[in-house]
Amino acid sequence: MLMLLGVLSASGQHYVGIRGGYGAAHGRFYPAYDKSSMMLGKSTAGFVWKYFSPQQVVGGVSAELEFQQRGYRLFYGTGVLTGTGDYYETMRTVNSITLPVMWQPHLYMINRRVRFFVGLGVTFSYNTGLGEKLTSTHYKWNNETKTHTPESTTISQTMQTARDVRWGYGWIGGAGLSLLVNRWEMFAEGRYYYGMGDILRTSSKFMFHDDTLYRNGKVLRSELDNIYISVGVTFRLGKGGLLAPPLRKHRPAPDDDDSFTNIRATM
Repeated sequence: MLMLLGVLSASGQHYVGIRGGYGAAHGRFYPAYDKSSMMLGKSTAGFVWKYFSPQQVVGGVSAELEFQQRGYRLFYGTGVLTGTGDYYETMRTVNSITLPVMWQPHLYMINRRVRFFVGLGVTFSYNTGLGEKLTSTHYKWNNETKTHTPESTTISQTMQTARDVRWGYGWIGGAGLSLLVNRWEMFAEGRYYYGMGDILRTSSKFMFHDDTLYRNGKVLRSELDNIYISVGVTFRLGKGGLLAPPLRKHRPAPDDDDSFTNIRATM
């Protein structure tokens, strides 16, 4: 990153700032469970670095370091499919440090006071194991009352090295709007984080007393996704205005004495 800053500093403008957001987490598992759902109430916050060159539209990149709450919520059992049997529910929150690196195509509007941008890139993450929570609950069907009642709950608050994967990676995409006031930028952005790395190890088979985590003893894929709506503020380093000129329509060149385009043949 320091080398990149040194190379780009002479030809563009840097922005530094902070961001924070709110959203939902989801897990993609294979073999698929009988049902899965998003976990709402997840948050993210971190530091932002952006770079914009004089080149219009395509001259923008960014890198961030953010804290993220990720996780999954899974259901399986006859009660999930028929509604009248037992079923299991597993909920887990995973706290991660994530590094998104993105290309940011952008357009200036309203006399370059508003910037519309798109973010496309990759992410690298480290699962800290700090403050996370895993809850597994068995819901038993009562034929007399026709309701489900929780029979047992298991709570774990630490990562297990033999079961969990610390490092992950994935794709990221999103779009947002920025309001530019002097050297300040205030922005709002929506993002989708598509995980490609597993949270659970797949090379070994584990036997647990509670089968809500590993159905049939093994999970082949266990990626984590996130959706966030974020707001933030950045400050442009260095003096001077925006380097990229506004986009303008090309006007045809005016006719002059050397132009023969208007000559018409006469009889």
